[in-house]
Amino acid sequence: MAEAEKIRVCGHNNATYGPVPKDEQLFSVEFLEIVPTPITADRVVFLYLHGWIPSETPSLNIKSPDLGLINATLKLSSSAKFPDGSSNPSKSLTIPFKSTIFNNAAHLVIRDESGKQVDYMPTTGSDVLLDFDFRIPRIFLRTGEWTFQVDARLGDEGDTCLFAFESVQWLEGEKS
Repeated sequence: MAEAEKIRVCGHNNATYGPVPKDEQLFSVEFLEIVPTPITADRVVFLYLHGWIPSETPSLNIKSPDLGLINATLKLSSSAKFPDGSSNPSKSLTIPFKSTIFNNAAHLVIRDESGKQVDYMPTTGSDVLLDFDFRIPRIFLRTGEWTFQVDARLGDEGDTCLFAFESVQWLEGEKS
């Protein structure tokens, strides 16, 4: 069976929808900006995701809709293929999907339709802007073709996918 054609995410980026097909994702994306594109080691990378959960979405079956999607999770994964033919198996980290300061070089901020920072992603019908900034230190990076995936889940019984994207690109590091 042939691999399905990848659908590019709108905006200035090199991301595609996946591994969950676009039509199975709950979040409607207006745009995803990744600056710089392609990502460069030792530079701060900014991701801006703008979209919404459509108001015609069936009930999300969440306990406190006023608080937002408090059970949602965000899974960040990476893997790599190196010039010598070796590879780095996929490594993943799953975290609560909420506004977070990870350290002085990485932040995730969720904003509601007014631009105000909120703890959790709002529910249906309102615009959402996600800001994520981070830096990949060149000194710890091995040169190769890197695959980055993000998979946001609602946290409900059905494990509903909010959004899932993938970006593949070459990164230059100091390790070989």
